[in-house]
Amino acid sequence: MFRTLVTLPCLAALAGALIALLPPDAKAEPALREIAMAAPDIVALTLEGPPFERGRLIRLDAPRSEPVGTWVRHGEGWGLVVGPERDHLRLADTPPSSFLDRALADDAANYGLVGQRRVTAVYRKSMPYDSGLYRGPGGEERSGASFRHQLYLKLDGPLREGEYALAAPGVLPADTRFAFDDGRTRAVAIHATQLGHRANDLAKVGFLSLWLPGGPDQGAVDFRRYALKTFRVVDDAGASVFEAPIRLRAGPADPEPGNGLAHDLVDTLDADADPVPIRALEGVRIVTTEPHGLKAGTRVGLQRLNGDQDAAATFGTVTEADRTSFALTELDGPALPGHAQPGASVTPAHQTNRAGTFVFELDYSAWKPKAPGAYRLQVPGLGVSDPFTIADDIWLRSAALSLGALYDHRSGIALDDRAGFTRPAAFRPGNGFRVWRSRLPLAWSSEFAGGFVPFAEGAKEPWITRSLAPADAWGGYMDAGDWDRRIQHVEVSSLLLEVEEAIARSGVSTRSLPIPLSSAVLSDPIYRGTDALPPLVHEAIWLLDFYRRLQGADGSIPGGIESAGHPQKGEPSFLEHRTVFAYAPDHLSSYLYAATAAKLARTLREAGSAELADMFEASALAAWLFAEAAYADPDTALASSIQAGEAAGAFDAASWSERRRAMQAQAGELRVAAAAALYRLDGSRARARIFEEAWDGGWDLYAHKGDAAWDYLQAKGGDARIKNEIGKMIVAEADSLVAAQDRLSYPAMKHPFAPAGWGQGGSPDYGATMLLMRAHTLNGDPRILKTMERAHHAMLGANQLGLSLMTGVGVRSVGGVLHEDSLAMGVGVPPGITVYGWAPQSASAFGWIFGPPWSALPETGRDEDAEHRRIEPARFALPYYEYLVEHPSLVMQMEYTVQQTIAPMATLALYLVAN
Repeated sequence: MFRTLVTLPCLAALAGALIALLPPDAKAEPALREIAMAAPDIVALTLEGPPFERGRLIRLDAPRSEPVGTWVRHGEGWGLVVGPERDHLRLADTPPSSFLDRALADDAANYGLVGQRRVTAVYRKSMPYDSGLYRGPGGEERSGASFRHQLYLKLDGPLREGEYALAAPGVLPADTRFAFDDGRTRAVAIHATQLGHRANDLAKVGFLSLWLPGGPDQGAVDFRRYALKTFRVVDDAGASVFEAPIRLRAGPADPEPGNGLAHDLVDTLDADADPVPIRALEGVRIVTTEPHGLKAGTRVGLQRLNGDQDAAATFGTVTEADRTSFALTELDGPALPGHAQPGASVTPAHQTNRAGTFVFELDYSAWKPKAPGAYRLQVPGLGVSDPFTIADDIWLRSAALSLGALYDHRSGIALDDRAGFTRPAAFRPGNGFRVWRSRLPLAWSSEFAGGFVPFAEGAKEPWITRSLAPADAWGGYMDAGDWDRRIQHVEVSSLLLEVEEAIARSGVSTRSLPIPLSSAVLSDPIYRGTDALPPLVHEAIWLLDFYRRLQGADGSIPGGIESAGHPQKGEPSFLEHRTVFAYAPDHLSSYLYAATAAKLARTLREAGSAELADMFEASALAAWLFAEAAYADPDTALASSIQAGEAAGAFDAASWSERRRAMQAQAGELRVAAAAALYRLDGSRARARIFEEAWDGGWDLYAHKGDAAWDYLQAKGGDARIKNEIGKMIVAEADSLVAAQDRLSYPAMKHPFAPAGWGQGGSPDYGATMLLMRAHTLNGDPRILKTMERAHHAMLGANQLGLSLMTGVGVRSVGGVLHEDSLAMGVGVPPGITVYGWAPQSASAFGWIFGPPWSALPETGRDEDAEHRRIEPARFALPYYEYLVEHPSLVMQMEYTVQQTIAPMATLALYLVAN
């Protein structure tokens, strides 16, 4: 069912009043969740198959003898053996046993009249909304899926306001009725933020858009043909408080330069076309088993060329076509194999932008609300949006949610319920739990950019040692769908310390944020008497003190702590059974730590906490000195790791000299950033010259390069020419990012040079967030604040799906999130997690997700109810913004990390708090 954890009380009250939102009915199969409007002549029905019956985690009276990950009988069901002592079972979830009759649902003749209107066509989109963990036929793990079906009933004319009966035997419950009132009935095509605004916010914008699966014009709906010209903002009583024109923003064929994909327009299968089986491949000539009906110049997509586990697609343009064969040119996608496997097919395709439809903008920025409360957008003749709130503290509420999610990812302590989730302490050495030292540096691990050793190898010979990490090797954040704590997480502290400067300038109080005091969670006596520090500084201390405690006597910083594999399904973090190891120190990790620890030391000194500032300054300098020695002579500094790497064959594919060259190039950039941060802290001219030489040698503002430039700009003294150039570059780069949003169907904070996927182009990333904050600090350009506000709203409902991609926010928020602890515990996912979101189909085409019946979302075969677990229309027929698969197996969309999504969203909201 729709997630209804609404964090804003007035939204909850208004949501309860939505006229067509129906309660669950356990007797109806499938369950009807909502009747809404999609267009004046299209009724939208939301139906859901039954959710999984959730299993739970239980402790046994005695350990099991079977290995972890084995299904064993428990009562009348099954349980998965988990935990280091094998004394816990994760009882199986129960998948649904009844499903929507999709053919019956698609039959327009099955529907009675809607008043005097006849249903002329039914268009359907079926996507997963729930999944589970259960035993497969052979004792293997299965995840399965429950599906949500959006049905669009096309009528033979516009529907008038009134009450209606709706009949569809076998699809809808008997005596289904609904009322259409364009002042209260939700219109699924109106997309607004499900959070809200401050009264004086600069960007208050929603959207009107609808893609009709399998509909005419490739599903693109042009609302201009309905003569809908204006929209309104209405209050809780339905009274209009603002009115403005509806403006076309983009059509489906309008290119989107800077979208992060290979082309401005994307190849998309025709959703209303049937695939034609392929009999043979002869080079680039395709032979079909039946007449294909294709003409020269037609774009087509080829699928399953390599069998039932080939979930990719290759697109091309038809040439030299006859009745049952054609040649292809302009190929895009995987290369064609030598011959086609059974099941291969070809489908007509077309090119469209990421929306695939007409996107209209509803701009109510000029509205200055006179009173706080709940409001909605209304299009007369169509309906209203989900509710949103006007409140002075709206951005602080959002920040609190994201910071609560950071708290819920803390490792090493028991989590209380301050942020909506509880969990015992995990990864705390003692009571049989140990962290071993490894010779594998994070810089060589697959968990680091450019890494060449699979991370799990760090727990094996010859990498693993028999030496234990310190007893206080606990803390930091769990990454996301993993338990690892990695040096990349220092970006969280860097973001929060940066935005704290803006908070301090504004004088806004952040004491209500759900951040524990350092004195309450860290035992070092130095934290006594620090309770007056700002909450965001406490949050930064939490992470950086973890690395300070890991620091070696020589100043070296290990890259973090890792488990010997991804989490065992059904096993929560506090029952980790795998070997856990600390990475070997390296200079890249040490530079990263030194830069952020220097930033914390400077903030602490400015806050009057001299003793603590001295401690972190000394730690940062020690890390710097180790890193400098290792950078100058990596062969000596990493001798033990090199020896292990040679024994493990880690340099077989590329020699150590080649690996060293690539590593040193990465380290060089991090060195400059650390030098600039320390220069800003202590005024060292030697370190200033490191940055100055790098700048004059050619520099940009990407990620930590931008940190280096900003620190130099903000430091006392320095070269006036360089500082002038830095300021101009920051402003120009920000202008470019802001201007790029005008070319996109749904503007956010997508950098035009960033690729799509893994959060790039969904939630704001580290670099873009830092860039815009810094540019606004320099020039106060209101366009930057507008861009930030719109980016936040895009993630919280002002998008094509009308879905909040932050858990626990709004009437409908994302499900299927890859949060391993809640999945293993059989409980709800914590609020405040922002997922990666949209990613291209081609980048997530995995046969183990979209393959035979045993896969999570099968696309071939009929066993195990496979035909009821298929996404429809087919994945490659869905426009980019329609392709969001709420299933934890699709990691590229449903995962997140603390530094890529959660912290940037918190920082974005906090900067708006301060401005």
